[in-house]
Amino acid sequence: MQIRKLFSILLALAISLSVIAQSPKREMRSAWVTTVWGLDWPGTKIPISGSQTSAINAQKTQFITLIDALKSANINAIFFQVRSECDALYPSSYEPWSAHLVADRMSTSTFTVGYDPLQFVVEECHKRGIEVHAWINPYRFESTVGKYSGKPGDYRLTNPEWVLEYPGGGSILDPGNPGVRQRIANIVSEIITNYNVDGVIFDDYFYAYGGTSSTLDLYSQNLYKPGSMSLADWRRDNVNRMVADVYNAIKVIKPWVRFGLSPFGIWTTSQSVATSRGLTLPEGITGMDAYSTIYCDPVAWLSDGTVDYVSPQLYWPTTSVGQDYKKLAPWWSGVSNKYHRHFYSSHSLSGLDASSYAPPADLKSGKIVLPDLKGLSLIEYYSKPLPALKAAPTEWGLQIYWNRLSDKNGAPGSVFFRASQFYTTGFINYLKGNEFKFQSLPPAISWKLYQNRAVPNNLRIETGFFKWDSSEDNVRYVVYLIPNDKLGERGNFFKNDYLLGISYQKSFDLSPYSALLSSHTLGVSVIDRYGNEFAPALMGYTPVVNEQAVLVYPANQQQVFQPFSFNWNLVNGAEGYIIEVAKDIEFNNVIYRREVVTNNFDASNISLVIGESYYWRIRTRKIGVDDVVSQSRSFNLVQQPQPVITEPVNNEINVSTTPKIKWNLFTPGSKYRIQIAPNTAFTGVVHDAGDIQALEYNVPLGVLFTYNTYYVRLMASDGSYSSIWSDPIKFSTINTPPAVPTIISPVQGSSVGGLSVAVSYTEDILASGFRVELSTSPSFPVFGGNLKVLNAQALNYQVTFENLINGTWYARARANYGVGLSTAWSPIVSFFVVATNVNDLESRKFSVFCQTRLSNNVIHLVTHETTFVKLYLTDVSGKIVMMIRNDLFYEGENVETFLTNSLADGIYFLVAESKYGRRTLKLIKDGK
Repeated sequence: MQIRKLFSILLALAISLSVIAQSPKREMRSAWVTTVWGLDWPGTKIPISGSQTSAINAQKTQFITLIDALKSANINAIFFQVRSECDALYPSSYEPWSAHLVADRMSTSTFTVGYDPLQFVVEECHKRGIEVHAWINPYRFESTVGKYSGKPGDYRLTNPEWVLEYPGGGSILDPGNPGVRQRIANIVSEIITNYNVDGVIFDDYFYAYGGTSSTLDLYSQNLYKPGSMSLADWRRDNVNRMVADVYNAIKVIKPWVRFGLSPFGIWTTSQSVATSRGLTLPEGITGMDAYSTIYCDPVAWLSDGTVDYVSPQLYWPTTSVGQDYKKLAPWWSGVSNKYHRHFYSSHSLSGLDASSYAPPADLKSGKIVLPDLKGLSLIEYYSKPLPALKAAPTEWGLQIYWNRLSDKNGAPGSVFFRASQFYTTGFINYLKGNEFKFQSLPPAISWKLYQNRAVPNNLRIETGFFKWDSSEDNVRYVVYLIPNDKLGERGNFFKNDYLLGISYQKSFDLSPYSALLSSHTLGVSVIDRYGNEFAPALMGYTPVVNEQAVLVYPANQQQVFQPFSFNWNLVNGAEGYIIEVAKDIEFNNVIYRREVVTNNFDASNISLVIGESYYWRIRTRKIGVDDVVSQSRSFNLVQQPQPVITEPVNNEINVSTTPKIKWNLFTPGSKYRIQIAPNTAFTGVVHDAGDIQALEYNVPLGVLFTYNTYYVRLMASDGSYSSIWSDPIKFSTINTPPAVPTIISPVQGSSVGGLSVAVSYTEDILASGFRVELSTSPSFPVFGGNLKVLNAQALNYQVTFENLINGTWYARARANYGVGLSTAWSPIVSFFVVATNVNDLESRKFSVFCQTRLSNNVIHLVTHETTFVKLYLTDVSGKIVMMIRNDLFYEGENVETFLTNSLADGIYFLVAESKYGRRTLKLIKDGK
């Protein structure tokens, strides 16, 4: 039964993940293909002498096998490592052949490899519609100092001032040297000039992990560091300049080549640094501060617009505490959106469980502690499984879900490290059966050039291939296969349900889809190198005239405030729309472009700045005809109106604990909601009241307490519109302590029937709560006094203690107030507990009790009337060993003391005989 129940829960989990993480049409799906040490490729090195044919064929076969596996998982890009240690996997003009490609590090000018690996990789990927981003380690020279000493490309021989050697680690090119910066830009320029790559990506190797001493780069400091700049700021600026130089070089040569960087997953742990950028750090995140340790400042790159995307290495699971993926991914996504750039998360597959896929019974929590990387980048270090992080594929499904949930750009992304770990049993099947069920297009770099492209024509099927004509150059094509019964539905080309993939040619192999051709219709559209898609053509479809959308809201020159939505009239027969928002009327500086099916779009997806003016317009898309652009409208974003609290005034002190909150009229007929909390984040709200129609509100008794600071805020609503929260008002309550309480019940010396007692005490509205203690000793010892404690909240003036024992008890109470403050204890009240109901007189005619463990003991004997009682101790045989008293006992409670020093350890019985009968208690003496 338990197993069946567990299976049902896990099945529900798998189904729910499938539902909530629907595959979007736009998504970067990539894998890091690691060539350093042949981790992913190549598994065979090309020999220095003799025939290269066998090794080359082995390398090609291995890569084709790898890329076919990735393609089967619906991956649409790879990050292919072409420069890992100032070397090359292509004939470079600047650096030698990589020792990870050939048997030894060799000069490209004197040694010829029998093929061009990078050209081969690009061609094979493009055949499959997969993008290639050239992965470069910008600064690393050697993973171990001296590794390439005297070999081709040894910068210590040609440019010794460029090399920084870390004691006990590796060596890097000095980021502070302008020559290094120029060399990196030149290398990137050569790659994008000679190869049809789609992107360039740098990993996290900047200044080395573990820190850089203040004297290691002294040569560059003396020459290039401004005296007014701190060493840390200068080092960050060195990296930032290199990033900008590379971005600008790409922009001049091939601006469609997207440029990204993959920083460490935690930018900084310093809130002051974040505040200086207008950012708030995610709560509870701990770990290395990359900003200060390796001088990595990705927020600067985003802010300066010198990257197209970031791919932070979020190598922690969703169950991690100090590095919670569910906090880090939304934070990076939000920061990227703020600066109108993209976020593609990097995931580590090192912890993937190598078993057949099944819903997990448990996702183990884990935390990556930064190790001694010894000259490696973080990406490369985590190249082997980490047993502590073993998890089923659904862990990565959760991470993909959080990427999609956080995205506001229509551009989520996941990059997996490493590519060959896709072979882990079950992972490919999991992806293509769940998160990557359908093909997806890489996100569009929409802020760059958008030049209209003609609709393909002459669509036809020839010898098993779908073909078309197009007058466009340097473009790709998106192929669709739409069910005939879905033709005519709006939005077919705006989702990926019918997407077959991307082609870099004017043809597409139909052999996998031959059985569907009779029930489906083929379509194709142009997608430029920036990722912008244009109007599609559909086989057998007669286009209709396109027309402008009519813009509704915001109107021209209208002042608007968040939240709001863009609205326009529907165009009959439209497949969908493209909304564009720009900073200029010519739309040269587009900050946002997004494909939508409906005639409205939530502006909260766009990072807009209060006080700035913007322009917006709509492109109408229909099948078979060019897009038609609407008129443009300008709007100005202003601060949203909010109610204003007038009493108490901000920072007011000595405020009553039942204050009257007052505010100005927002709009006639508005209702108001008020919240009070102990902090500006309004977590732990202590009071929340709504539907208030007046302009004032009395805080009820018991909500606020003395010696405390509170924040109050207000929201207004008129039924159709709700304001944002007002600016919070801070106030402090009076510093008046409550009085020392007095115990009212039970009264001093009274008897209480039963084994529970209700203790009540004087009321005091200044108290935030009370602590009440009972003990069988008037000193209230923590040990040995049967101490019982109950805490009561404010306005609660009675507590009930249960499971008491017979005998005398002592009670005291004190009031709490402020933060950790309390009054003195009340006067102590003693009372007697009788294990009977006080209303049952017959049961109280005769009773006796004492402590069950014998020492110098006290006996309590209760009678209903004055009577003779014989009181004695016997041993287990019934022999009387001590006569305590044989005398008159008076009505009520009688206390009798007896000494036990002369008794040996053992079991005894206390016997009381009277006309009401015989009472016996079992007692123990053990010397304690």
